Amino acid sequence: DVGGRSTRQALSLLDADPTVDLIVVVSKPPAEEVAARLREDAAALATPVRFALLGPDGPDLTAAAEGAVTALGSPWTPPRRWPAPTPPEGSYGWLRGSFSGGTLCDEAMLLASAALGPLPSNIPLPGAARLGPDLLAPDGGGGHIMVDFGDDELTRGRPHPMIDSTLRASWLVDAAVADGGVVLLLDVVLGLGAHPDPAGDLAPALAAAHRAAERAGTDLAVVVSLSGTDGDPQGLTRQAEALAAAGASVHLSNADAARTAVALLGRPTGGPR
Repeated sequence: DVGGRSTRQALSLLDADPTVDLIVVVSKPPAEEVAARLREDAAALATPVRFALLGPDGPDLTAAAEGAVTALGSPWTPPRRWPAPTPPEGSYGWLRGSFSGGTLCDEAMLLASAALGPLPSNIPLPGAARLGPDLLAPDGGGGHIMVDFGDDELTRGRPHPMIDSTLRASWLVDAAVADGGVVLLLDVVLGLGAHPDPAGDLAPALAAAHRAAERAGTDLAVVVSLSGTDGDPQGLTRQAEALAAAGASVHLSNADAARTAVALLGRPTGGPR
């Protein structure tokens, strides 16, 4: 209904700025008619525009970043990853995603659904089942599930999960137990206004999740998508190393994390998109 008005205004302003060499438009899955209008507007600008519109036919955000960097003639360095201290060697049947960012959850669902089919979520992609707040807690049975804990419905009366992971932490322990084994996929976002030590906040929950899976006799692997920079107050490397020490593989690319999680299920992701 809004028609991308703010984005169209931003395109115009950036095009008028002589210091801008390239414009990149990043978006959650947009309405087709809005995306088409934005592309028409971009074609009329003097400044080149690259689109990173999440969707079945678009690039993932890491691929879009690589395209932007190389288009400007700069070398591309693939985002770093930290392996788990113990390589996952179990049997994993189910993907359980816990996100604080809706855009990262959307990207992960797009990549995972190519291999696993529609994924139930509280912010589902078209064709997938929508889960209400009373259906978000796994019951110990099988099934893939992806939850955006930053959605408005889950932040009423409580802090955003980037600030307070209490709700997510409890969910992670419940989600870790399912017949057939579980891969937990979660994001951690650094920056001003976020928790001062998210790895320290989540590490006890990950330890509890591993204990719960061990008691239940099921296998558990944890994959973390870490978004941040060396300039963030939490300390990017310190956070990554703490999460890895808690038993997770850590990836600075959300797309890389999603593909790694799906690959642990023993099914191909279909390659880059």
